[in-house]
Amino acid sequence: MSSKMSRRAMLKLTGAVSTGALLAACSTPTPQIQIVKETVEVEVPVKETVKETVVVTQKETVKETVKETVVVEATPVPVEAPPPAAAEGNVVVMHFLHEFTEDHAKNFTAENPAITIERVDGTDLTRLFAMLAAGTPPDLVRVQAPSIPQFLARKLLYDLTPYFQTSTLCKLDDLMPANNYYKAHSALSIGEGNIYGMCKDFSPDMTIFANQKLFDDAGLTLDDTKPMSMQEVWDAAKATTKMEGDRVVNLGFALEGGWIDRYIMVGLSETGQSLYAPAYEKLILKGSESASAMAKQYFDMAAEKVMISPINPSPNGWSGTDFTAGILAMEQYGFWYSAMAESDNNRGFVKMLPAPNWTGVRLSPTITATGMVMISQTKVPDAAWKVFEYYNGGAPAVERAKSGWGVPALRSQLELIPQGTDFQKQAYRVLQAELELNSPPVQFNPFIGENTFPDAWNKNIDQALKNEITFEEMLTNIEDEVNLAIQEGIDRLSSSLLK
Repeated sequence: MSSKMSRRAMLKLTGAVSTGALLAACSTPTPQIQIVKETVEVEVPVKETVKETVVVTQKETVKETVKETVVVEATPVPVEAPPPAAAEGNVVVMHFLHEFTEDHAKNFTAENPAITIERVDGTDLTRLFAMLAAGTPPDLVRVQAPSIPQFLARKLLYDLTPYFQTSTLCKLDDLMPANNYYKAHSALSIGEGNIYGMCKDFSPDMTIFANQKLFDDAGLTLDDTKPMSMQEVWDAAKATTKMEGDRVVNLGFALEGGWIDRYIMVGLSETGQSLYAPAYEKLILKGSESASAMAKQYFDMAAEKVMISPINPSPNGWSGTDFTAGILAMEQYGFWYSAMAESDNNRGFVKMLPAPNWTGVRLSPTITATGMVMISQTKVPDAAWKVFEYYNGGAPAVERAKSGWGVPALRSQLELIPQGTDFQKQAYRVLQAELELNSPPVQFNPFIGENTFPDAWNKNIDQALKNEITFEEMLTNIEDEVNLAIQEGIDRLSSSLLK
């Protein structure tokens, strides 16, 4: 993550994108996806088939109820990547321009005069889908992990497996495990299989940054070798919160509001549970004892005003700034935040802590995995790969690793992480222990945008905290709204494929 990147800029990427009409317009008909719309009693001849979400039947003729089924599979692998020496053409890169800079583009084209680079600022997915619908897609796009299943379901990703297999800069055996978010057998099976992109950098996002002084003032101790339970986090948040009337003097805890579903998903995965039904056709929140209990903990913390919430907003406009101002005891962010966590207000008191847990099971995954993909509609895959390889494995990658803004995506660059100060050494030591957990990737829902759940959560928790609805009504509303969006996404995918 670039040192010039503000939190507001980062939130633009994590902004909402629903599977809208433009998305449908970009999809390509394919025999790999089967849609059946009516529910009727029929006599159907059935042959044995193997599909990820299709019921397999072995009888020649059966009477069954046919339900709507959506099967999403990955884009076929190109037979062979053409030789890099043949690469030429104009490559359109949709990215934050403070990350993919003008100097990066100039340095690349100076060494590759047959290739030009056109930079498109930002990562607004609505704009991306409009470009796709207009037939003028970018070739390379900055994305985060939650978008990968949706992009795969729409067949928007170019399979880069052959390129990686012959790359000298982005070698498959040099990729950090966080890159598994970009590997897939299908939109419903992330983590292994063909590879469609890679991280530019990443972080174990569940870790916590703590202010030792605020803990000392509350009579608490900090142990950066032992992960806290979530109950211990809540207890510490209550003890370190200090109010004068309605004014916040010190705040106990803050997390990224746009990632609330991701926190719950990681908590559920400790015991092998999911926030969604097996085929991701339904959110299970109120109907899950574990999920609803986690939601209640977050709600209670917000109601008691020991964490940032709609009724207790950040005094400085962003919790990251609250922490550097010295008034926030705990900030739940990934290693990337270590590059800015220390300031004149808290220097000498900042510690990075291991990821907390709900059940005692240790997990510390990235839940963002910011990276780059190639769009399947590209007309210049060879040239686009050359740019991809340069940005993610060449000089810009080395530059990012040395900056400390995130963990490098390549094992060979880990040694470049700065360790000059006592805090940097402490954070790196905690980081190593988190990486050793090798936590598996989180499977995100391919039928909704990454902001669908957070939008529903934030709207309804606001009403519940103001006593306009009950907590139970809050859960019901969130479940209903997200499930409606999931069904609309499935229907939209279905209709686009029937054209």
